[in-house]
Amino acid sequence: MAEHIKLAEALEWQFRNEVDKQVRKTHESGQTLYHYTSLQSLMGMVETNNLWMSKGNFLNDSSELVYFSNVLKSVISKMKIQNETELWRLFIRELKLSMNRFLKKIEESGFEVYIFSMSHSQDSLALWYNYAKGEGYNLGFYVEDLLKKTSVFPDESNVVHGLVVYDRQEQELVLMNFLIETFKLVTQYEVEEVKKALPAHFFSVIATCAIFFKDPAFQSEEEYRIAYMNTSGETQPEARFRAQNGVIIPYIAVDFEERLPISHITIGPKNNIDIAKRGMEHYLNSKGYNMQEISISKSVAALRY
Repeated sequence: MAEHIKLAEALEWQFRNEVDKQVRKTHESGQTLYHYTSLQSLMGMVETNNLWMSKGNFLNDSSELVYFSNVLKSVISKMKIQNETELWRLFIRELKLSMNRFLKKIEESGFEVYIFSMSHSQDSLALWYNYAKGEGYNLGFYVEDLLKKTSVFPDESNVVHGLVVYDRQEQELVLMNFLIETFKLVTQYEVEEVKKALPAHFFSVIATCAIFFKDPAFQSEEEYRIAYMNTSGETQPEARFRAQNGVIIPYIAVDFEERLPISHITIGPKNNIDIAKRGMEHYLNSKGYNMQEISISKSVAALRY
């Protein structure tokens, strides 16, 4: 029996370790990721030296919830064992209850998660249309410099970043690995302590997988997400609000204090104004950016209306 450390603490450590292995990916030095956005949002972030993380309304999308629920059900069915113990039955029961609590929380009050989405694709027609209406811009960020700022949050452990997983087999394998490692750990503890510790742990696992699993139909997005989720109920950054496409978007701001780690800017395919590039160069220069370190180009994607 493991008495040297409480189960809740052991599960927290194990969860962070598994996130590092299963979700986060190691980036090559100097790699750039791209954030598609409007000119208004681009200027807002540059003016304030803030990164804007929008509230993740995707979790209110019933189709995405149904998709993840099916992934979880499939994994549970594949994890059945011949000689079920009382602990195993408790484990599966708590897992199902945690999923139900997660769905209820979203239905009643919404799950508080804020996301900054980027892509490996510098010039994607689908992303131009979906996120910038073809006439916006995308900001290329130095990944390493961007991820260093996760420490600005009140609880850095609430920040998870990594590639979105689109392959169904890989999704099931990631989730199964989370659960198998959890079960191995809880077998070392008394049943009553397991009952108390599993709900919070399962909620973290479910929330993380729901954020980073998407239907294979979206694979062309090649999305990389930085997500801040408050599962502990502790104080979180104050939400702000901005207008976008006629609706109000809640967001939180990550303050870089100085300039954002921008490496490249691409001008959307619908923007045919010749002075767009010169205007952007002059604007960034006026904000103190070194234009020897930032390249600006026009999209070559063919966009017809």
